[in-house]
Amino acid sequence: MLASPAVESGSFGENPYLRVGDGPGTLLVVPGLDDALFDGSYGRVKRRATAWALRRFAEEYTVYVVSRPRGLDPDASIEGMAREYVRVLEERLGPAPVMGISMGGLIAQEIARERPDLVDRLVLGVSGCRLAPGSREIGRRLRWYALEEDWIELRATLFEEMYTGRRRRLYPALARSVGKLRPPEPADPGDVVASIDATLAYDGCDRLGEIEPRTLVIGGDEDPFFPESILRETHEDLPDAQLALFRGGRHGALLERSEGFDGWTLDFLAGETARIDQV
Repeated sequence: MLASPAVESGSFGENPYLRVGDGPGTLLVVPGLDDALFDGSYGRVKRRATAWALRRFAEEYTVYVVSRPRGLDPDASIEGMAREYVRVLEERLGPAPVMGISMGGLIAQEIARERPDLVDRLVLGVSGCRLAPGSREIGRRLRWYALEEDWIELRATLFEEMYTGRRRRLYPALARSVGKLRPPEPADPGDVVASIDATLAYDGCDRLGEIEPRTLVIGGDEDPFFPESILRETHEDLPDAQLALFRGGRHGALLERSEGFDGWTLDFLAGETARIDQV
C-alpha cells in the first residue's frame, strides 16, 4: 500500500496551494466548487485527505493543488479565473500538465485555450465543455443554499449527485447529522455564489477546436452535471483527445473509481496514445 506523501501548504500571491509529493515532474491541479467552501487555509484534515487522494500522482509528480483567491468578484467568470492560473504557470511553475476537476475542468480548458505553450497535456476530470441542461435546476438549488449559507444542505445535495449505491444514501445522511459538527466554513460566502454563477454561465463547446494540447476527457456516464452526452461532445470536438467513461459512474467517479481514474490519467500523462472508452 502506498504511503501518504509529504504535503506542504503555501501561497502564490493570493492563490493558496498545497504541494503534494516530490516527484520529478510538475502537475497543476485546478480544483472544483469545493475550493470555495473552505476558509483558504489548509488545515490538518484537508491536507491529509488531499495527500491521500493524490498519493499515486505524487510518485511521478510534484503536485500543486492551486486554489482561487478568497473574495472573488461577484461577476467573476471562468475565463477570468483561468487568467489567474496562467499567471501561476508563467511566474511560478512553468509549462506543466494541467488536470481540472469538475468546475476546475472548465477553467483548465480556458488555460489551455489561452496559453497552449504552458499546458503539456490537459485532463478534464468529471468535466466537459458545459453543464448538462438537466443539471441547471440542481445548480440553482445549490446557489440558493449558498445564498442562505446553508452549507450542510449544500454539501449533502452534492453528495447525492456524486455517489452511487450505499454511499448515495449514507453520505448525505451523515452530512445532515454528523456533518453538523464540522460544517464547511467558506472564508467568503460570496465566493460560493460567484463560483456557481460562473459555472452556470460557462459554455465553451463552440470553442473546443481552439484547444491545442492533447486532452483526456474522463468521467462517469451517469454524471448529472457532465453526463455521457456532454463528455462525448467534448471529446469529439477537441482536435486531439481521448475519452474514458465509467459505466454507472456519477460525479464522484474519480473517488469511487479512483484506481481506474488514477491509472488511466497517469498512463495518459506518460504519453499513452491508445483511445480508452467504457468500463
